[in-house]
Amino acid sequence: KTHSARAMGALSATALLALTACGNGDGGNEGDGDGEELTIALFGEEPYSWIDEESGEPTGATIAVAEEIFENRLGYDITIEEEPDWDNLIPGLTAGHWDVVSAGMSITGERCAEAAFGEPELLYTTAFLVEEGNPHGVEDFEDLQEAGLDVVALSGAVESGWMEEEGIDHDTVGSADDGIEFVEGGRADVFALTAASLEAMAGDIDGLEVTDSFEHELSIGAHAFLPEDEDLVEEFNAELAELMESGEYLELVEEFGFSEDEMPPSGLTAQELCEEDPDELAEEYIED
Repeated sequence: KTHSARAMGALSATALLALTACGNGDGGNEGDGDGEELTIALFGEEPYSWIDEESGEPTGATIAVAEEIFENRLGYDITIEEEPDWDNLIPGLTAGHWDVVSAGMSITGERCAEAAFGEPELLYTTAFLVEEGNPHGVEDFEDLQEAGLDVVALSGAVESGWMEEEGIDHDTVGSADDGIEFVEGGRADVFALTAASLEAMAGDIDGLEVTDSFEHELSIGAHAFLPEDEDLVEEFNAELAELMESGEYLELVEEFGFSEDEMPPSGLTAQELCEEDPDELAEEYIED
C-alpha cells in the first residue's frame, strides 16, 4: 500500500521550517496567472490527492479542481509535489516551499491561525478501519471511550484532535498507508480517518472492514494558501464559485467517488469555519 512515487524535495518538519522561499511561496501572486509559476503540495490520501503508481502523475479530486482552476482557468504554470507527512503540509506552506496545499484539508480554527483557506469544497464524514466483522462493535467515538482498544489516527488530522478532546487514548501515524498497515498487521484495532479515504484505500482489503460513516463535527475540506496571498485566494474563490454554481465542480470530483451528498452546506463560508464554534455550526448546517 505504500506509494512508490514521492515528490522531489519532500522534507522533514525541521528542514521545512528552515527553508527560504522556493517557487512562488513568497506571497507574490497578483492578478491572473499569465504563465506565472505556482507550486502545489499534495498528500498521498485517496480519493483526495495522491501520485498514481502506474503513471507517476498526480491525481485525485482536489488535484482535478486545482488543475482546472489554477492551470486551465487562471493560466498558472503549476508544479505539483507530494509531501508524504501530513504534519509538514502547513509548515511547508508557511516556510515558502509551496504556494498551495491541495489535499482536502479540513478548515479548523487552529489551522486558520497559520494558513488562509479557500471557500468550502467537500463535506467529510468519519469511519473506522477494523477487523472484518467489527468484533469490538465500535461505530463512533463514544464507543471508543471505554473500549480499551489500540487506536491510531493520522498525526495532525481532525480525527486525532477530536479524540484528544474526547479523552480517547490513541497513537498517531504519519500517513494513511501507515494507519492501514497498522490494522492489517494487527498492531492496531482501529484506524480513524475520513470515510471516503478508508473506502477508497482499504475498502477491498481481505480481513478488514470499514464501518458505517458518522458525523462528529462539521468537517469541510478546502485548499490552503499563505495568509498574505489574498489576491490568489480571491482569484481561486471566484473560479470555484463558478464551478459550484454551474455544476462543473461536482462533475470534476464525481470521477473520484464524490456525490451531491459530499457537497458543502449552502451558505457556509470559510470565515465561519475559522471563527465560529464547531458545535453551533453543526447544529445550524447539519442537525437541522
